[in-house]
Amino acid sequence: MPSDHSFDIVAIVDLTEIDNAYQQALKEIGQRWDFKGKIAELTWNKNEKKIVAEGGEKSVLDAMMDIFKTRLAKRGISAKALDLKTEEPSTKGGTRQTYEIKQGIPSDKAKIITKMVKEKKFKVQASIQGDSVRVSGKSLDDLQAVQQAVRELPLDLPISFNNYK
Repeated sequence: MPSDHSFDIVAIVDLTEIDNAYQQALKEIGQRWDFKGKIAELTWNKNEKKIVAEGGEKSVLDAMMDIFKTRLAKRGISAKALDLKTEEPSTKGGTRQTYEIKQGIPSDKAKIITKMVKEKKFKVQASIQGDSVRVSGKSLDDLQAVQQAVRELPLDLPISFNNYK
């Protein structure tokens, strides 16, 4: 007999919300008096899913990214969605950081999730399906216990649960 209930564990972020957070952060960065006359640039490439932050000083760079991460949080996007890929000197003097937006659960992290479900002996089945993990079981309480256990894992991903059936 098939399972009665299921859901998917995914790591997907809404690019429109990132775009909105970016626009709000740009506005705030432009209004900051402590950034006047300093290199403080934030760029968003929606097609490549990359954020580039460029600051003349480390403190300016950190403040810009703090503003952006705050705007993301207010729009319901975890800062875990940002993956720092490079930090290098910029051509304008200062530092440039390039962040990529994480989309999907990599296979190594998906294996960690399914292994944890088996080790904790939940009465559910977990299977890797592309860049998500499907969890199915008869009891809603078991599914909620799995969700809580997944939230406690140190995955460093913007985990969410969807596709409830």
